[in-house]
Amino acid sequence: MLTIAIVALFGLASSVVLTPFFRDFFGFLQVVDHPDSDRKIHKRPIPRVGGVGLAGSYLVALAALLIVLSKGVLDWQDPSIRLMLSLQPAVALIFGAGLWDDIRGLSPLQKLVCEFVAAVYAFLIGVRLGTPPGSSLKLTLLAALLSIFWLVLCTNAINLVDGLDGLAAGVALIAAVSLLVAAALQHRPGLALVMAPMVGCLIGFLCYNFNPATVFLGDCGSLPVGFLLGCYGLMWHRHATSGLGMAAPLVALALPLGEVLLSVARRFLRNRPIFGADSNHIHHRILAMGVSHRGAAMLLYGVSALTASLAVLQTILRPRMATVSLFLLFVAACFGFRRLRYTEFGVLNRFLFAGDFRRLLRIKIQLKEYEQSLGKATILEESWQALRGTCREAGFSYVALCAEGKVFEDILKRASVDRSACLQIPISASEFAVFNYDPGSPDLAMLIAPLVERLRVKLCTGETSPQGLAQTETAVRTAMAS
Repeated sequence: MLTIAIVALFGLASSVVLTPFFRDFFGFLQVVDHPDSDRKIHKRPIPRVGGVGLAGSYLVALAALLIVLSKGVLDWQDPSIRLMLSLQPAVALIFGAGLWDDIRGLSPLQKLVCEFVAAVYAFLIGVRLGTPPGSSLKLTLLAALLSIFWLVLCTNAINLVDGLDGLAAGVALIAAVSLLVAAALQHRPGLALVMAPMVGCLIGFLCYNFNPATVFLGDCGSLPVGFLLGCYGLMWHRHATSGLGMAAPLVALALPLGEVLLSVARRFLRNRPIFGADSNHIHHRILAMGVSHRGAAMLLYGVSALTASLAVLQTILRPRMATVSLFLLFVAACFGFRRLRYTEFGVLNRFLFAGDFRRLLRIKIQLKEYEQSLGKATILEESWQALRGTCREAGFSYVALCAEGKVFEDILKRASVDRSACLQIPISASEFAVFNYDPGSPDLAMLIAPLVERLRVKLCTGETSPQGLAQTETAVRTAMAS
């Protein structure tokens, strides 16, 4: 433990010295984050490449670690130490990509390619999910894909929560400390020692990054930190002795990983770019509740500390108690998620569980059958029969058609017809259709436009049109979102 403390202190001291130096240097060069959009919370330009100072202090801590190893305190051949030292080219690649993005800018795809290359390199040197001896080729390939996906996911997770002063660095620190403590409790000194440099560096960096921040992590800081945490998680997984213990890294990083999944799901539901920026992250929702910047950061620190504590408990509790703790965490996460009141997921919930999905499916089926019936019609009377049959099945009270000098009508629900509430829709200058329905059935109102559109095309050209279906689906989705 003394060795771990010494290495962490070297990281802390060097971070306290190097961070303000690089902050002022890049501030002089005007490599700053301007408060020029609604997403920016700060009110003045702040240097955004604090990751440079963090990287420098990390190298100092690594040098201290090498000195400790040269004294024979620990075995150079410890698997975790060897992996950590071999991993540095991948860390350098991630750092370089982040620094280039902070200074010149990179597209999301370019950054993703760099992250993928680094993840593949890490996998090839042994940073991967453990598989039983003699595993099949399919299981080995699955472990490879999951390992690479995990590393890319963690790399972006810390970057995604970097939206409040000190939030990303604090969440990463709490996760790193939890994995360090778990490794120490499991008597894995090598695994604990490789985490010590990051712990010390993040503590020192937070002295300048906590609210009110004078420097930001930037991509050159958040991306390498996330990547290293992902690597530490895979190293831990290979040493874990129980199934629930293997889940410790996932639990420790529950907040940033949850942010990634929420962001991807939100943007998918809104049909927006997955890698685009928005102002609907968890911390934005908390700020919208009236919580101060510092209060929001402290609240999320508390959430991270809770998940970190449960991660440590996973390694020491009996399986039954560990399962109970995971269940309680899931319940708490669901409660917190509901408090955030995301519109996208509220609409999705109604769509899936409140009947909207079945209504939309029913409408599309009815329109498809209506289109088929119209396609077979050769005279006006057969087109009327197709319209009347669809209206009867859908639940209209009354339908009428005036076309080619002829009038057709049918009272489908005699007791429900209110002629004063009938809706007349023109088909042409002298032709129209009339509908009556229960005002409590808004899905029927959405049917009228595509029914008439198909009929208009049929009467004018003799063919049916698929445009009505698209109009109906758009109308239904708009209504469910309102």
